[in-house]
Amino acid sequence: MPPAEDRAERAERILDAAAELLLRAGYRRTTIEDVAERAGIGKGTVYLHWKNREDLFLAVLLRESVRAIEDLVRAMEADPLVTRLATLTRIQYTNVLARPLLRAGHADDAGTLGKLLPKLHDQLDPRHDEAFVEYLELLAAHDLLRTDRPARELAVAYRAVLHGFLVGSPPPEPALIADTVAHAFEPLAVSTTQLRAVAPRAIALFTESAALDRKRLERAY
Repeated sequence: MPPAEDRAERAERILDAAAELLLRAGYRRTTIEDVAERAGIGKGTVYLHWKNREDLFLAVLLRESVRAIEDLVRAMEADPLVTRLATLTRIQYTNVLARPLLRAGHADDAGTLGKLLPKLHDQLDPRHDEAFVEYLELLAAHDLLRTDRPARELAVAYRAVLHGFLVGSPPPEPALIADTVAHAFEPLAVSTTQLRAVAPRAIALFTESAALDRKRLERAY
């Protein structure tokens, strides 16, 4: 196996171990020694990839975020109608609920993530948020989104809605958030023809976003 591949495989194994322990014991109670033992490597080997414990666990969370976006892209590629904001939200919300670490981040679960919470967003490429605003602008330009407020303001409101649903205990059903987004952000009628027309660009935006974040993640590989 080429060295580069061996290094990447080892990094993934470390992240797998760290994710498992983060869920089981939480950030405060999980050490680099614990991760190294679970991954079957020496403690010093972990530091060949990440300079400290915080960077390692932030990488765990970034990997979860990247995988969730990549899952969303595959859903959009399989069905262009997923491009609709309400449908996209239902799928991504379901995806986050299925990923406990992502949900912990959205739900401000300090017991699991500790002091990592304020730093989660900083791990994303700055262009990540801009890609989502551009997606909303794309929808608005094709009469698939309300146009009485700028897309940037709608992005803020949308994130507040998503966050509110994710902190619910138990979390509301995915159908409810889809219905809420449809009523709050979309026009009364949504054209499937228009959705199919914007799908290629929407897919490209989310693909680019995931690629940017994955590139940041794989710097340690």
